[in-house]
Amino acid sequence: MHTHQQHLLDFVKLKDRFYPDLVAIANTTLSIVNDEEKPSSFTMIFHLGTTKYELSVGDFCTLGQLNFSGTLFKHGDNPPPEWNFVRLKACQFFKLNPNCGNKMPTKPMSDEYRLLHYLMVWVILLRNNNHGVVMDDDLPILWALVKDLEINWSYFISQHMKRLQEGQISLGLGYVILWTKIFKLFNVDLTNIMEKTLKDTNCINIGTLHKMGRVNIGYEAQVQGDQPQPQAQEAQAIPQEHIGSSYDAPQPSMFNLLQVLQRIEQNQVSMNHRLQRIERHLNSNEDED
Repeated sequence: MHTHQQHLLDFVKLKDRFYPDLVAIANTTLSIVNDEEKPSSFTMIFHLGTTKYELSVGDFCTLGQLNFSGTLFKHGDNPPPEWNFVRLKACQFFKLNPNCGNKMPTKPMSDEYRLLHYLMVWVILLRNNNHGVVMDDDLPILWALVKDLEINWSYFISQHMKRLQEGQISLGLGYVILWTKIFKLFNVDLTNIMEKTLKDTNCINIGTLHKMGRVNIGYEAQVQGDQPQPQAQEAQAIPQEHIGSSYDAPQPSMFNLLQVLQRIEQNQVSMNHRLQRIERHLNSNEDED
């Protein structure tokens, strides 16, 4: 599993209560200060009321179960030469249509890569819309995940949190479970603070196939495909369970890719057996004629 090899599995599986109002306050005051001599080292600073909190990169890595080694890379960066990344080659590898511009539908991708991309845009590289398309800036990250090119995920996630805070991404709040871990580390008093709990419907599991456009009908599995969402309809891209508070953000908690892929394989095997029975039946009818 690519997330395991990239040391992302524990981060993806983070689960806890979260406090949207408190996260909103902390997020408005958030700053990420990178060490000029060592950019991979940073301090996360935020305020709650008059209290200032400073989180070291070491504690950030521990709370998020994120690695501190690997290439310093963030969304939108040009891939380093050693990655041997070429857009056209990557499109061919993932079976994407490069002529679709910056929004390439994920429909032609294999189930494994579609699920990996789904995980990436919902949990790792949070965004509020167009979850069913691969954008140009997504490609290098997908490439790195599949080719096991190690990224410094603590740096990556911290920079993405900074982009969320600066409003470069339209997403309300993100990484709310990670924020809960941070609050608890600093012994922030969470008494009487509105809290929310992730539901089973937030988990990425076999039901995720329906959100991706895969509809199971008996033994058959029909792929409808995900299409780019127009700008005016972006809010519809958020599952209903995430809507209700202006501070809510999509934050699925579990990624069980193996289970999902096994179910897909079972459906395919069942379908093949069914087709074989039909074929034998037709052949027997032909012999009788």
